[in-house]
Parts: sequence; C-alpha cells; structure tokens
Amino acid sequence: MRDPHETIVRNALIFPADGSEPCITPMTFNEAGSEANPYGFYSVNVDLRPRYGARNMHAVRHMEWEATNQEDEIANGEYSLFHNISPKLPVNVSMARIVGVDLKKPGKRPLWRGDVVVVKTEKWPGPHIMGGGLHMDYLDIPTQALKLFTTRLIPYWYNSDHWLNFLQEERKYQMKKSGQFGNK
Repeated sequence: MRDPHETIVRNALIFPADGSEPCITPMTFNEAGSEANPYGFYSVNVDLRPRYGARNMHAVRHMEWEATNQEDEIANGEYSLFHNISPKLPVNVSMARIVGVDLKKPGKRPLWRGDVVVVKTEKWPGPHIMGGGLHMDYLDIPTQALKLFTTRLIPYWYNSDHWLNFLQEERKYQMKKSGQFGNK
C-alpha cells in the first residue's frame, strides 16, 4: 500500500474549455493540490492549479457521483467532478456542446468555466492514523466513463433543478460576500 501523502499520477477525464473533444489525460495528485483546492479534504487531491491558475482556485466547485449498474462494469464506482465558476475563465465550449447549448443564444442556465476535470475515487484501503488527515485513493478513470458522463450524467445534471439551485445559491453567497446583498 502506498503512503497516503505520496504524490501520484492518475488518468483523469478532461472536458477542455476550448471546445476540443473530451480526453483522458494523466494528472498529478499531491498535497499542494489539496491545499490549493477549497474542496481538498484529503491528504492529496488532483492538482488543478495548472488548469485554472492559482488566482482562480477559490472558484473551484466539486460534485460527487456514484455510478452503479453500468453496462460496462468498469465504469461503476465513485467519481469527483471539479469545475470552476470564475468569470475570469472562458465558458467551457465542450460542456456547452454536450448539453446542447448554442453559445450565440445560451439561455438562462449558467455554464461551466474553464476545464472540467473528473477523477475516479475509492475509499482509502488502509487505516487512518490519528492526526494524519483524511485519505482517499484515486484510480485511473476508465475510457468507458467518457460515455457515461457525456450521454447521461452531464446532460442530466445540467437540466436538473440541482444545477440551477446550486448556481443561484452560489450567486447569492457571492453577492452577500461582496456586500452587494443586504444584511438580511
């Protein structure tokens, strides 16, 4: 069993902001990535700084999914999707295409910013040492996950009330934080 603080490289699914096709690419998981990520609850996490830049890490958001009963069993498992909401990053053209949004007439639902990164996770197989932090194991994402995310999970999420409510609450929070909202 590896040291839970060790830097590792695992294949992740990337939905590039520039509109190129989603791809599986190696990404680094390390302590610095966990420290920079507002959702870095574990001793190591995917290092998103090269994707978003250090100044946009505050706008990283996280979603977890569990896939079960998939046609290809290897696609079953737990996934973490990281996306960004910073207006300083470009709209993710790949994600817009997947959910059928015409960027010339985008509609009222918000879109993702910057690259979207999906990693496959698994509960840490070893013991948790007191004071040693929380640990997560990361697996190479299978190619079969691409179909799962592009045809089912992402379109469903985008069209769900959950996505819309999440972003409305996020806007309220940001406005309140910046003082644009009353103290109600």
